[in-house]
Amino acid sequence: MTGVTLSFLIAPANFFLGLAILTWVAALVTKKTRFHWSAILIPTLGWALWSAVSAWFSQDRIDSLTSLDNLLTLLLIPMTLSLLTRRRWDQLLVMLAVASSLSSAVALWQTFNTGIDLQNRAAGLFSHYMTFAGWTMAVVLVLAGEALRGSDPRKRWWILPVLTLHTVLLAVSLTRNAWVGLAAGLGTAALLWRPKALLAAPLLAVIAVAILPAQVRDRVTSIGDFQQHANRDRVAMARAGIAMAKDHPLVGVGPEQVKAVYPSYRLPEAVREDPSHLHNNPIHIAAERGIPALAVWFAFLGVFFYGACRALRNPEFPASAAVASSLIAIIGLVAAGFFEYNWGDSEIWYFTLFLLAVPFSFRGRENGDRPHPIGEISST
Repeated sequence: MTGVTLSFLIAPANFFLGLAILTWVAALVTKKTRFHWSAILIPTLGWALWSAVSAWFSQDRIDSLTSLDNLLTLLLIPMTLSLLTRRRWDQLLVMLAVASSLSSAVALWQTFNTGIDLQNRAAGLFSHYMTFAGWTMAVVLVLAGEALRGSDPRKRWWILPVLTLHTVLLAVSLTRNAWVGLAAGLGTAALLWRPKALLAAPLLAVIAVAILPAQVRDRVTSIGDFQQHANRDRVAMARAGIAMAKDHPLVGVGPEQVKAVYPSYRLPEAVREDPSHLHNNPIHIAAERGIPALAVWFAFLGVFFYGACRALRNPEFPASAAVASSLIAIIGLVAAGFFEYNWGDSEIWYFTLFLLAVPFSFRGRENGDRPHPIGEISST
């Protein structure tokens, strides 16, 4: 839980992840917990294996193979399957609220000092403003899911102020992919659980336009302007990525090699010379690791959505609010991922992998939890 909460600080997060892996392995050996095999582990293994294949056939094999050390993060999925309980989920919510509020408070201070400025966007405790906005957006959706579906109304007293702070910071962050993700996640939540709230959407939009700063309104209207530099560059990167995938359909150009080969595929209208990624999850994955890796990514999503929907339909599932939170958060991350390569963002990847495992977890007997068969193929 600590590693996921501190994922905005990579070094401490990696330390706690390593400690958690050792503790988990010790618990498995001493039979204090069990390894649970579930459907979500199939794409997990597939991603690890195909990443290794892509790295082996990379134009810079050493560089690509070295970059695969982040595959250890995939162990978050089987650890979550083994260890997540309702008590630990509640602890995680509090830890996320505290950590994200601290980050947003820092971002608020940064905004007061620099103003709402595209060139000096607040990053909170993160190394980059884009990562701050994407991670905070996911936290907002997780907490919103708990507020909507949780059985304890007392949680809303501290969740709602946290959501208000984060929403304000996301608005002035001027990060459009986070706005898209937030709208997709909250829109899905409203459609599924509060459909009447959708009737208020036009009024809320009018109010937002009236009270938002001019910089935010201008940023919103620029979303459909393909003469705007960032938009034009994203289209150019997408076309270059598709060309890479066509030339290297099976294994891609290799992990961490997009930046190296991009100049060969760069279009004349592109703005940046050698971007490190292509600002689009499916296109970057296909270009970097090949069409099979893209199929694995879709398998992750397919298995997750099947498991989440099945869990939410099961009245005996012990933690439906947690599944609802993970569902709308993943929807938000996927929507944002069509405009930003958040699958390759280490801080957000921690959080994403954990959320992907949530619908298949909660097998412990703590606080009345009990084993369940959702998405499970078999268990030892």
